[in-house]
Amino acid sequence: MQEHLEDWEWAQTIVRFTDQRPPDQVVQSVRAIALVDDGVVVCRLANGTPFLPGGTREDGESVEDCMSRELTEEAGFLTTGRTHWFAAHSGVSYNQVPYKPYAPFPLKAWLWGAVAGELACPPTNPAGAEQVASVVVMRPQEAADVLKTEGRGYTQALQYWLSLGAPLES
Repeated sequence: MQEHLEDWEWAQTIVRFTDQRPPDQVVQSVRAIALVDDGVVVCRLANGTPFLPGGTREDGESVEDCMSRELTEEAGFLTTGRTHWFAAHSGVSYNQVPYKPYAPFPLKAWLWGAVAGELACPPTNPAGAEQVASVVVMRPQEAADVLKTEGRGYTQALQYWLSLGAPLES
């Protein structure tokens, strides 16, 4: 894997994409390649912005519990297997304060996992969270193409996972 630094201005963090799993205590957020049959779940906000489901850990929440909660909230997705953690965007924040009072700081990571499941219900869209307008299942390459301009590492993670042979079991 070729690693390079990126400035994620939206997160005020300099990150690198790596296949090394960071310690759970620095994982701020989890991101999912959620699989239904042979497709990848892609969510869209009301303004049309596409994204892969995932989000910020709550205080005291494990990465596994965060993944399950975020998939249900943003995609109505229920897992049928265990998550295969395969990569992370790890970095150092240049903000002056943590994103959340309990969040890791200044080291932080966005942990990537792939998991199989099913779309069982509409997104729950809790108050204060992104409001998902639609959830679709796309072929992996189509999803990578749709997500390529979003600048949050979606395509990078999806392409890397595909290069590994799209594994699901650790």
